[in-house]
Amino acid sequence: MLLCHDEAMETRDSNISEPNNTEPNTEAFGAEQGELPDLVRVSLSDRKLLPIGSAPLAQRQLVPSERRVDSARGAMLGTAIGDALGRPAEGRHPAGLRGQEEAFRDFQAWDGYYSGPKGTITDDTQMTMCVAESLLATRGRIDPADLARRFVDWLPYGRGTGHTCVAAVNHLEAGENWWTAGVASAGNGAAMRVAPIGIALGADTTQLCHDAALSALITHADPMAVASAVGHAWLIAHLAGANATSLDPTAIINELAAAIEVIDDPGASEREWNQRPDKTSTAITLANRVREIPALLGKPIGEAFDYLYNGAFVLETLPAALWCFFTYQDDPEEGVISAVLRGHDADTVASMAAAYFGALHGVAAFPDRWTGEDLEYQTQLLNLADQLAAIGPGLGRLENRP
Repeated sequence: MLLCHDEAMETRDSNISEPNNTEPNTEAFGAEQGELPDLVRVSLSDRKLLPIGSAPLAQRQLVPSERRVDSARGAMLGTAIGDALGRPAEGRHPAGLRGQEEAFRDFQAWDGYYSGPKGTITDDTQMTMCVAESLLATRGRIDPADLARRFVDWLPYGRGTGHTCVAAVNHLEAGENWWTAGVASAGNGAAMRVAPIGIALGADTTQLCHDAALSALITHADPMAVASAVGHAWLIAHLAGANATSLDPTAIINELAAAIEVIDDPGASEREWNQRPDKTSTAITLANRVREIPALLGKPIGEAFDYLYNGAFVLETLPAALWCFFTYQDDPEEGVISAVLRGHDADTVASMAAAYFGALHGVAAFPDRWTGEDLEYQTQLLNLADQLAAIGPGLGRLENRP
């Protein structure tokens, strides 16, 4: 059953009807899971969309099953929590949010371009659920053809969906193969949805990087976007096995940058609305921007975000989420709220940061008012998390499955 299409959607958006079937349609979107055909692999490699080399190990020892479950639940709930909290602040300037700090500490009903009661999530969580469902349906590996079908079936019910994802899924629906449908965009839609890959494949870093890349390029045929997905999944996996009392931000950030560099990202220029005086027109890679985070951790949030910015460009989104997490690593509520109150792409930055807090601290990272029934899809997210945590340490095989 596709949980991103379940009956909860109908209760939240009464003007949207449910699809007649809950399984992905069976029309082909190109090659099925298995070894990529040579022509596909060569094409993707030529476009710098597949990993090269090896990433640092995400987990250095087997994570006990109880910890895996708690981390999985924390990461999945965190993705939705940050999304729901950030939704009313999305697209707003930080100056317009001043004086509303206390109001944004709880879920709010929203009457913007898509309305809903408090706790309503957006495409960030919807697409994350699609990735989780695909992983579980394909025995713990990303089958890009299966995931592409799920994106096509999901799109009519998407909320606040980015232009890149819409365009790519429309290409798929028109008959393009999954390896050619993606748009050359470095938006954050590829990264925001891959927490389930970090949960499921943390014990196999090579497979994690490969599957995160495949999941990303279906919609985002851009090396930096793919690199951001690899980085987000890698960090979720690493934090799920980390000791919260002895976290070394600089060491983790340097390893994260090395993981990102398994994608040959040629870099990009900062966007014109980032107005900091020392902005350079020289292309910078995502890995190198990530390496700048430790020097910013002691800065006030205004100064740090003036440098990083926090829009939908992954050169901004991933570093902004990292700053919020590492600055407030022992105070998850403040870390998530700091992302929300900076506006712009608040839902995605807060969603990614909250996923990190949840992966490290488990469900206890968040106050009860955030993890209760007000959070849309709470029950479904917990069920998905439990199943993802059951994926064993060896090459995506599910424990206790025939």
